[in-house]
Amino acid sequence: MRIGISQIDTRAGDLKNTAGRMVDISHAAAARGVELLMFPVAALTGPSPVDFGNQDAFLADLIEALSWLASCVAVDCLVPVVLCVNDQPVIEVLHLHEGASIPLRFGSWAVSSFARDLTDQPQVGSRTDTELVVGDTRIGMAFSYEDLDGWCAARSTPDIVCFFSNYGYAVDDASSALGSALVEGRYGEDVTELGSWIVGVGSLGTYDLQVFSGASFVLEPDGRLVASSPAFEEDLLVADVGVDASLEPGEELRPELYDERYHLWQALVLGVRDYVHKLDKADVALTLDGSLASMLLATIATDALGPAHVHALLCASPDSPRHDDMAKLAHALRVATYPLTDTPTDDPWLTADLAMAHLASLARKVNGIPLLPADKTALALEAHRVGSCPAALAPLGDVYRIDVLDVARLRNTISPVFPSLEITSADVPNIGIDVPEWGYENLLEHMDAAVAAHVEGERSLSEVIATVGNEELVTATLRALRDGEHARLGRFACLMMTTRTLADAHMPVGFAWHDQVREGADDAAVAAIEEALRQAISASETMTRDGKKRSGNAVGDAEMREALELLRDIAMGSSVDWRTLFSEN
Repeated sequence: MRIGISQIDTRAGDLKNTAGRMVDISHAAAARGVELLMFPVAALTGPSPVDFGNQDAFLADLIEALSWLASCVAVDCLVPVVLCVNDQPVIEVLHLHEGASIPLRFGSWAVSSFARDLTDQPQVGSRTDTELVVGDTRIGMAFSYEDLDGWCAARSTPDIVCFFSNYGYAVDDASSALGSALVEGRYGEDVTELGSWIVGVGSLGTYDLQVFSGASFVLEPDGRLVASSPAFEEDLLVADVGVDASLEPGEELRPELYDERYHLWQALVLGVRDYVHKLDKADVALTLDGSLASMLLATIATDALGPAHVHALLCASPDSPRHDDMAKLAHALRVATYPLTDTPTDDPWLTADLAMAHLASLARKVNGIPLLPADKTALALEAHRVGSCPAALAPLGDVYRIDVLDVARLRNTISPVFPSLEITSADVPNIGIDVPEWGYENLLEHMDAAVAAHVEGERSLSEVIATVGNEELVTATLRALRDGEHARLGRFACLMMTTRTLADAHMPVGFAWHDQVREGADDAAVAAIEEALRQAISASETMTRDGKKRSGNAVGDAEMREALELLRDIAMGSSVDWRTLFSEN
């Protein structure tokens, strides 16, 4: 069977405009002999559902667009749509066949949720909740890593597993880069366990604050790469897959070398370009304040939008070690510059706030979007120093400063625009500890590693110390992170570049509890608590009051993990036999 994967970056507009592009792509696919064309999750509806109040109106327009799309496409298509069901996002897949849009994933629920004209045609082949049969080929669908794990554990696997990824790019998750990181990601192991073809369908573009890099791919059951799409580019991938398809020796492609820094750079450039354009803007205003992040941001914006659309406010303090470098960088990038007209005050925070006011004014003057240079390290450890202005975007707000340095150095190998890229004392957050003998850059690296282990790694204080080392440094770093909670509230939008943002790790302001260094944990007590909770939740999932099996999870995975982590913290260091606190009920 010949399949196609459309790697489409949709532009702002109504659903019918997007559907029109999808029809054009279907005709191009038909001309290349494609029998089944797959679209990514974000193509038609984006990766997140609309809120409850807009659901009815959204569904009405979606039904209309799908009905028109089904009547116009030139080949059979699989089109994912993201809906809101019981306040939870749900991905459904529509099979467009002979003028009908047939729900594949949720059976009777989907049939009752869509208009009658979407299901008035005979269904083709046999289907289960996550399978489609075309001819002699069984096609299974996965939408998450957990779905892939489920297929790997299944007794019977389909001939092809189509992974409709809904994960935005995250620098700490190589698998989110799909075909760009096949060696480093999980899919090589998946295909070995499955013994089936794996088709990775990647979304492309910026949606809200997530950036999707594309990089769709096709893997043979023996792990050989059959086809792949380039990252960060629109593409129509075509490949022969299934029981009758195979490669001759030497025909397979060699997986590309994954360069994390370069991929992050491209994701930031695409993120800025798409975010600005999807707001129907062309220009941005930013500050060159002497920070490393402001220098990188100016370069990203120039690469994304062109120098004519970037307006830089020169506001570096005269005593900044990079004061002279700001004008040099602006000249090298050929961007318009504007001097800060206010005389610096004796209060550095007031001076910074005045710069933000001028940035907001400049953004309005050029009818652009204000961009802020705050990186993840600044928001984590220096939140009280980070200025803000209305309607601003911080593209680097989920990128650690040590990664900002690495990306800047990479960018300088492409064209040397940065006058200096040495870490100075001004680049290292002041968290109240002396600079160790290993220098500023190593100190910054250890600070970022401590924050990442706690935020993305979800490790406790003691676990971070065990991972990073240096108890004094880790304790001071996580104390600064906790002290910045209030200053981070309601600031500005940040592009998402990791699996867990600072907003995801938010602790309630004024929370009475905070972590402390512990000598050890009562592992037996923790294990007993976890086992008791698992048994209780398992029982609640399967039985209702009348003894009948309950469908769905009574407690979600996130709530389960949160409860276990809380109880783990309670039990750590305790000699109490916690098993006695759980009754047989």
